[in-house]
Amino acid sequence: MNETRAITLGAIVGAAVGAAAGYLFFTERGKYVRERFEPAVEELRTEFARFQKTVERLGEMANDGIRAVNEFNAARAQSSAYRGSQTSH
Repeated sequence: MNETRAITLGAIVGAAVGAAAGYLFFTERGKYVRERFEPAVEELRTEFARFQKTVERLGEMANDGIRAVNEFNAARAQSSAYRGSQTSH
């Protein structure tokens, strides 16, 4: 895409967003539309927050699993080093 097309597309998208914002915030019908969408937006926000907490918990579980594997490997390495340093009589 050349620069002229990108600028034109940006101007068109900007005009569309501006027109939509003007409609939603400065007309009675826009106020009605916003009031109708508000519960859906709030529900979406709540669901996203719940999803974010789930992802955080999964990350914590993954960290705990990695920590357990690292501790196991460290203990195994220490045990191997101990056995290797013993002398037989």
